[in-house]
Amino acid sequence: MIQGNSVRYAWAQEEDANPIERLPLRRPAPPPKPAPGQTADLLRLRLGEELDYARRLIEVTGDTLSSDPIAVSRHLVALQSLDIVGQMLTHIATIIRSNDPTAAVRPSGWAT
Repeated sequence: MIQGNSVRYAWAQEEDANPIERLPLRRPAPPPKPAPGQTADLLRLRLGEELDYARRLIEVTGDTLSSDPIAVSRHLVALQSLDIVGQMLTHIATIIRSNDPTAAVRPSGWAT
């Protein structure tokens, strides 16, 4: 009979004799492909995604608070401020992701 460490030693030798390549269970997400007009800089794309996520969180918070008529009557200005902050985050994310930030800031009616 084989006991104790001798079994572990025997199994270790068998595993080394027939190595099996084990693939990871999860694959890393591929880097996002930039949309037309967006930068190829992965850091700037990720920062834009984070700003979009923050905007969505603020939007959900505002929607939740807006469903309460008492909260709306007491805090209307603060709820409007949440909406304005969400719009600002959207504009900042667009500028960060743009391959030409100056053009993204400039209003469409301005001359170059």
